[in-house]
Amino acid sequence: MYLNKIAIIAYYTFREIIKSRVLLNTLILGLVLLFTTYVALSFTYGSPERVTLDFGMGMLSLSSVGIAIFMGVGLLSKEIESRTAYMIISRPVKRSAFILGKLLGLGSILTLNIFILSSFTLFLYFFVGGEFQPLILWTILFTILESLLVLFIVALFSLLAGQAISVIMTIGLYVSGHAIHSAKEALADKSIVLNTLLEAYHYILPGFYKLNIKDFLLYQKELPYMYLLNIFTYGVIYSVALILLSVIIFERKNLD
Repeated sequence: MYLNKIAIIAYYTFREIIKSRVLLNTLILGLVLLFTTYVALSFTYGSPERVTLDFGMGMLSLSSVGIAIFMGVGLLSKEIESRTAYMIISRPVKRSAFILGKLLGLGSILTLNIFILSSFTLFLYFFVGGEFQPLILWTILFTILESLLVLFIVALFSLLAGQAISVIMTIGLYVSGHAIHSAKEALADKSIVLNTLLEAYHYILPGFYKLNIKDFLLYQKELPYMYLLNIFTYGVIYSVALILLSVIIFERKNLD
């Protein structure tokens, strides 16, 4: 019964976003992505396949993160403004089921968006003569994980602060999560205190750099299967932790 309520809330969340024409916007964004990647081929030198993957996957990642922030920051704002959240929670629906259903619905539509956007990049990649590489699928999978992490982070912040602050903090975590590894290597021998802080960040806050395997894909380098599996596990565990934190906070949140 509990899982059924989560599924129902997820379904209606998914359907509501579909009605808002977000998929139409995604298709338009996909066409823009396809066009800009094609134009980039005309102004760059080198292998067309590599340029397509480099530009296309980079734009895919940024677009997906942008969509995740846009969807996640409004996690409860509409429901609270329209009093929908009060109506649902006043019924025999636990708060945890409500927030889990919302996150599941948002995560599903985000994943669908990434599949649509990635299909445009792959179409152009194979059109210019690219060959299939297993790391392509892993790169798309890690893009989904990265976007889900961003979605859950901004959703968590939106339960604690206003929309503007939530967006700023999420972008800050995203940028630092990509830069932390390079900063740690560059500053490792310069300051013990700074190195300790970076080490603490490295273990506590999200390391988005771990999900970035684009360079390995572009230069056709091999990555051990266990390494990829460990990174996937890291992303899943961190996502689950963020979801649990959101549930705990929402259980204690005053909606009045």
